[in-house]
Amino acid sequence: MELEGKRSHVIDTLFVLCLLFLFIISAVTVILIGAGVYKKNVEAMSENHSHRIACAYISEKIRQSDVKGRVFTEEVFGQNTLVLQDEVDGVLYNTYIYNYDGCLMELYARSDLDEIYPQSGQKILKISSFDIKEIEDAFFKVSVTLDDGTVENFLITRRSEDA
Repeated sequence: MELEGKRSHVIDTLFVLCLLFLFIISAVTVILIGAGVYKKNVEAMSENHSHRIACAYISEKIRQSDVKGRVFTEEVFGQNTLVLQDEVDGVLYNTYIYNYDGCLMELYARSDLDEIYPQSGQKILKISSFDIKEIEDAFFKVSVTLDDGTVENFLITRRSEDA
């Protein structure tokens, strides 16, 4: 009789261990699936952020500086550059937005400086290329090639009148 009691006790223990093992396997599987979903979401959000930030940044800069005759394009550093002019205490300053060393850059400098250096600018976003052209009277055609090869083209309107 004692043998039957011990045997059922061993079976009960094995049953509990099997249930525990099954629970652990299920928990690890759920965690791995969740981690995969999270990773895909983070990658998609990062890609979407990169795609949107270039267009939004340039558009917002043009809108902020949209004062009569203060937004224009100019060839600087051997490329078309967006120039946003600002007057502070009677002194003109230019904000240059351009591509340098694989990055969209912004440089704020006095407009009367003879030499400015592209590496002096602030890095905004990693890109492959940036081109901006003034078409017609109030339109800018912007083309940005992102690091992943995606090309973003858009038009933005200057709302103020030319000087």
